[in-house]
Amino acid sequence: MRFQHLTRGGVFLALFGAGILAGTASLALVFGAGGSDVRVDVRSETAASATSSTIFVDLPGANTIAGVPAGQSRLFIARFAAESACFGAATAPVAWCSLQIIATNTATGASVAFDPASGLDYAFDTNPAGAGDDLWEGHAMERSRRLGPGTYRIRVQRAVTNSATVFRLDDWHLSVETRI
Repeated sequence: MRFQHLTRGGVFLALFGAGILAGTASLALVFGAGGSDVRVDVRSETAASATSSTIFVDLPGANTIAGVPAGQSRLFIARFAAESACFGAATAPVAWCSLQIIATNTATGASVAFDPASGLDYAFDTNPAGAGDDLWEGHAMERSRRLGPGTYRIRVQRAVTNSATVFRLDDWHLSVETRI
């Protein structure tokens, strides 16, 4: 068989090219590369907090300030882990609790989501209808984005897909690496 001599990446590309793996309406591959670490910022919290907001709101304390010198860019890699619970009266078959990591330019106010930038489509935790109590589990996410010159406030935001759902986070940790 011809695929025997292809690398795993080559098999993926061959299958994708043949349409075998096409299952989504759109596919957006994002590539990034970075060199050595310039800085690592960490934040953590052991007090629980919750929201039922259907629009993204900041997770209190889960933010850091980072700068990129004029004429340069930096790759930011953000990792977030937390004990989470996603519960409440789900009226749809499934409600879920989402997170995103964004950077806001402190001078212009312009915000950009880290990649993959999937908004409410990313389910950090779920609330199946009729489940009653989701209990608590550890969950994690990782996002990245190359940013140009400026000073940025990098932060974690959370939201739910149904206002009858409660998204509770506890014992969380945020790590943001800055790379050349």
